[in-house]
Amino acid sequence: MTKVSTISSCYKAEKYLEGFLKSVANQTHSDLEIMIDHNDPSQKELDLVEKHNQQYDNITHIKVDGVDPLPVSWNRCIEYSEGDYLCIWNVDDLRTPDSIEVLAKALDENFDIDFVYGNFYNVPKFKSTEGRFVDQSGNEKHLMTGMILGPFFMFRKSFLKKTGSFDEQLFSGADYDLAMRFSRNGKGMHVNHNLGYYLNEGLGLSTRSDSRGPIERTVVEMRYNMERILDSRFIPYAQEYDIENIHIDDKIIPVSNYLKK
Repeated sequence: MTKVSTISSCYKAEKYLEGFLKSVANQTHSDLEIMIDHNDPSQKELDLVEKHNQQYDNITHIKVDGVDPLPVSWNRCIEYSEGDYLCIWNVDDLRTPDSIEVLAKALDENFDIDFVYGNFYNVPKFKSTEGRFVDQSGNEKHLMTGMILGPFFMFRKSFLKKTGSFDEQLFSGADYDLAMRFSRNGKGMHVNHNLGYYLNEGLGLSTRSDSRGPIERTVVEMRYNMERILDSRFIPYAQEYDIENIHIDDKIIPVSNYLKK
């Protein structure tokens, strides 16, 4: 069985952490490593993780003083992970029990595929299983323009040698940016299966009222020369970012390195 590492950033997550750990415990994929980059953890959060590890011993717990940007935490998880396959798992999102197993099997059985993604529910409350069902089957043509991978996509760790990791200058759009490099440098596949429940209560980095999401979406649209900018009003703000380069672990890498020639 192929080892899978999930990557999670955790900060002020007491109200989600217990439910997240129960979802971890219910996963049917047995060779599973849970990477948690824990920013400024509370004692209650530490106790919950320790209690889980006493029974399951599958969490690699990275404790961080202070608070790092989300892509920095994700990249740190990647650096220390041991799995051959990787996937994001935000602590306020819950997966179906076979979510990891289904995606890992898809990669196991399709050697020419670099990343896989599937269906999910967009829910308004944590632990809810009712909401808007998102099915991206048949939308492969949008892989190079939209974040259709959703919150539960999985990819081969080796694929990052071609695409690079998360751009650390982006706060809420780092996953969208990486998805654009995925679509330009590899092959993805949709799996027609419900993978979990994405929490959208308007409090996330990309959903709250003061989110930089629209600006960073514009950064990505400009960076990869997309045919149209969805909202040109954000172009002046997008220029606050380095659009020509990607910042990873104090390295500055030209975007052109990741674009197909």
